[in-house]
Amino acid sequence: MEHSYPLILLTAGVLILGSLAASRFTGRFGVPSLLAILSVGLLFGNGEYGFNYNFPGPTLHFSEIALCIIIFAGGFESNWKKVQPILGQGIALATLGVLITMLIVGSITHWLLHWSWLEALLLGAVVSSTDAAAVFSILESNNLKLKSGIREVLELESGTNDPMGFFLTISLCGLLIATEQPPTLLTMTGDFLWTMSVGGISGWAVGKTMLLFADRSELKPGQYPVVLLAWILILYAINALMGGSAFLAVYVAGMVLGNSPWLQRAINLEFFRSLSWLMETSLFLILGLQVYLFELDNVVWEALLIALLLIFVARPIGTFLSLAFFPKVTWQAKTFYAWVGLRGATPIVFALIPVVRQVPDATKIFNIAFIIVIVSMLLQGTTVAKVARWTRMKVVDKNGVKHTI
Repeated sequence: MEHSYPLILLTAGVLILGSLAASRFTGRFGVPSLLAILSVGLLFGNGEYGFNYNFPGPTLHFSEIALCIIIFAGGFESNWKKVQPILGQGIALATLGVLITMLIVGSITHWLLHWSWLEALLLGAVVSSTDAAAVFSILESNNLKLKSGIREVLELESGTNDPMGFFLTISLCGLLIATEQPPTLLTMTGDFLWTMSVGGISGWAVGKTMLLFADRSELKPGQYPVVLLAWILILYAINALMGGSAFLAVYVAGMVLGNSPWLQRAINLEFFRSLSWLMETSLFLILGLQVYLFELDNVVWEALLIALLLIFVARPIGTFLSLAFFPKVTWQAKTFYAWVGLRGATPIVFALIPVVRQVPDATKIFNIAFIIVIVSMLLQGTTVAKVARWTRMKVVDKNGVKHTI
């Protein structure tokens, strides 16, 4: 017992450094760094030679906080002037696109694999959202110079579609374990509007409050990031208590702060970039640890089928249909959006929700979601630059030289 605490710290430090080294090594071969980190957790976790890690509840809570910090950092770096012209496209992908993707994946799973409708739709909800950490990481690591508005759409979608996926996952879990009269469609619609309203309003209010505090307080420079971090935790707690969307709240708060001039903005931006990286690394590590490696072979063929249909059927249809209201968006842009719909930590985090709530076949859903993430990162994450080249995403520099991505 005396040595357990130092061993835990030693293990944590070694895993973080090992993840960094693995991501740097695999990055040379075009493999997404986050996949390397996930693999480190998988290797040292619940495998034949790993230590036993089975804490879905604490893992879920930590993952939600980590996602809040990552999404806040994404909002903090968003440029409102660039986001405003494509706001409708991003929202359409983050809401209607997620819903359509869930329905298609659910229908495919129901008809081809003979799952019940609710369980099939739950799987669809779990894997319907793109992952902010994965999208930000892939775009940054590839240093893609995309056409104006393209990058903003992808970042806005990945930063704002988690609330929709989370709501659908929670709602379907509730239907599957309901012991009383299940909620009606009208009730669920009301709950959705309440969730988004509370999240959006609380995020804007807290963002303005933080900005007012930053302008009038006389804290030391190093204290501002701590105050902002505290407010992120407060936002999460407020929305958890009031039934709001914490993910939407932190994104809105981050955008309010990131697009307002204040003295310590640059210092906080660098802090949250570093903290976001640490959260991404920790999140992928701990999710890898949670997976029981030798249970995956029981669902591997089902998972591969669903993954391919998600990537080549559900995501493209969801993208094209949700952007049908925007005739100026070219088919090349829609194709690129469809391909960069990366699945990362978010589907694995959402897959923990039915496990924690003891939904029937929750472990099966969790393992399938994990394999889908692996396939998405290997297939989509390694070919983003090639698809950008194929869809002719070009920019022109100051010298008038065209660059094909």
